Amino acid sequence: MEIGTYKGKVNDFESFVEYLNVMAIIISEMFGNRCEVVISDIDNPDQAIMSIYNGHVTGRKIGDPLATKSEELIERSIGGYNVNYKKTNKKLKKEIKSSTIVTNAFGKNISFCINYDCDEFVELQSSLKRFLSMGSEGYQEFETYDNGELVEQKLMAEVEKMGKSIVSMNKNDRINLIRNLKNVGVFKIQKSVPYIAEQLGVSRYTIYNYLNEIEKEEK
Repeated sequence: MEIGTYKGKVNDFESFVEYLNVMAIIISEMFGNRCEVVISDIDNPDQAIMSIYNGHVTGRKIGDPLATKSEELIERSIGGYNVNYKKTNKKLKKEIKSSTIVTNAFGKNISFCINYDCDEFVELQSSLKRFLSMGSEGYQEFETYDNGELVEQKLMAEVEKMGKSIVSMNKNDRINLIRNLKNVGVFKIQKSVPYIAEQLGVSRYTIYNYLNEIEKEEK
């Protein structure tokens, strides 16, 4: 059916079918050849398919029977529709996502079904999962960050390891945090002391005092 057949009004069953066909053409064209759209006469299950677009998705054609028993199809679409369900068919061996709407129009039960072949996306999803899989050990190259971002990341990492929020830390906790930051080389980074002091809510002189205490302990 040509898309120009529809005249913009639905007055009888024939014009209703024309309207459905236009919608089917638009949907199948918009979403491409992986998107199949099927209009079926549920009251005539043995030769149900009235129109089908991109029928290669399921390998069906006009005049083919319903893939599902008409009573079951109506039951599945309680409320008039069934959205985003998986179409299972052992012969197809495809991942097909479907949505179906069933309506009674001019005394006939008609279904409008969209089937999308998701095989390509399932493979892409699998490839992305494999690509994004990483080991548990983190590694950062210092050169890839500016100084401020690196100090921030290191501080947050050490705070997380301690299992305490900064605001809940006492003096001993803060000294331990400074010790850990010193061990990972944070204080070799320019302007790290003012940033750490600000985040801990102390003066930079306090940070220097902590560092002096730590050095004395180490000696």
